[in-house]
Amino acid sequence: MLVAVRDAVGAEFPVAVKINATDRLVGGVDEAQSLALIDALEGIAVDLVDISGGTYFPGAATDAGTRTSGPPYVGFARQARRRTSIPLMLTGGVKTFEQATAIVNSGTADVVGLARSLVLDPELPTRWRRGDTTAPAFPRFDETPEGGVTAWYTERIAHLAGLRDDPVIDAVRARDDFARRERGRAERWRLTRASREPM
Repeated sequence: MLVAVRDAVGAEFPVAVKINATDRLVGGVDEAQSLALIDALEGIAVDLVDISGGTYFPGAATDAGTRTSGPPYVGFARQARRRTSIPLMLTGGVKTFEQATAIVNSGTADVVGLARSLVLDPELPTRWRRGDTTAPAFPRFDETPEGGVTAWYTERIAHLAGLRDDPVIDAVRARDDFARRERGRAERWRLTRASREPM
């Protein structure tokens, strides 16, 4: 499939592949499988591999043992770096200028994805380049229901994009608002599909 993508877009168009180091789900993708994928990508015309991980999947059993302090996929990225010459991007848990520069300067990855940091401060790279290396202020929630923090960031993105009038206040409300909209979208999809089915 990647060969077909490259053929379709040509040699000058950048092609990146995003992979999970691990899904953090019982029965999901693990690091050994992801390293095998890294091996398979070598020699294919891919310009960048973005390494991240985790999955928002309500109700799924998680492998809490994979959690670490700091960026959680640094160890995996180091293993991947030893196996491939493809440029690597590391995304997930990078919160400070010091973490970002350490990852790049050590050769662990060529690029750092800031993800949630950018949701909190879209001007962060500009500030860092100008010498203001303070980290964004990460929120602390009184309650963190399952899926609530991910929903909070999703709602925050929607607010930044002008799709929500009010900023998100807490993780519980974010989860409930997100779930309500998802139910509405699912129902609209179901009705649309039913209307297109032959009688």
